Amino acid sequence: MLKGLVIAASGTQVLKEELDRSHFPWREAENREAEGLGKAVRELQAEPREVLCLVETDRDEKTALSLGLFCVGYLNPELPEQRLSGCRILLEGFQEIDVPFLQNVHTRALGLPVQIAETSRLLIREMTLADLDDVNALYQESGPVGFLQPSVLNRQEEEEKIKAYITYMYGLWQFGMWVVIEKESGKLIGRVGFGIADYLDFSEIDMGYLIGEKYRRRGYAEEASRAALRYAGSTLELPQVSAYIDRENLVSLHLIEKLGFCRKKDFMYQGRNLCRYVLKLC
Repeated sequence: MLKGLVIAASGTQVLKEELDRSHFPWREAENREAEGLGKAVRELQAEPREVLCLVETDRDEKTALSLGLFCVGYLNPELPEQRLSGCRILLEGFQEIDVPFLQNVHTRALGLPVQIAETSRLLIREMTLADLDDVNALYQESGPVGFLQPSVLNRQEEEEKIKAYITYMYGLWQFGMWVVIEKESGKLIGRVGFGIADYLDFSEIDMGYLIGEKYRRRGYAEEASRAALRYAGSTLELPQVSAYIDRENLVSLHLIEKLGFCRKKDFMYQGRNLCRYVLKLC
């Protein structure tokens, strides 16, 4: 559990005000040497792995990492030469940073998945390396769909692909394709979430979903999709999302319209007849 934030960066007044409003513990390092950072951690009454450290220079990052701290980097425009390559995430400012965001960064730093939503029957969470076999089985039975497709990659390559997805998609975009877990059995039964679509002459955030064959016709796809859309609107604050559906996939067309999406365009893409749908979230 995240117990606090150590601040070793400048220009953070907006962030400090947000943390104070949320009654979230933070300490500013008296100095950016190991002694100063270590003292700030002790004042938070936490262990190094229970805090995040906000840094803006490579030197401070190196010091924080040597103490076992997880680092968040601030891309200070006055310090353009800093790389901050060991940070879990890089921030260009603090206007949109809040406690849930920091908690998610810390959860991922621990190698744990962020839980996205819970319904009466389902849990929706980020994917982990431990899910790889189940995800592969899901895609192999369903054919080539989504960002993960049956491939000829070896195990190490597959794991590196998942690690990169977790780091860059979840970490930077704060969304992606999430796994769907049936609560009663504890089994991974599908996926739902959002990606970046570029089928037309522009890019946009689009929704995708897939439920394993054995778990279809139980309403799981609708239940998972509605939960993901609530998260997109309330947490991600997305103004709208799209969905691209094969015109011959009548089941999926029915579901997307039931979810409230409006059909905007039919077009051909690489030999496929696709329909573009859009849902306004705010």
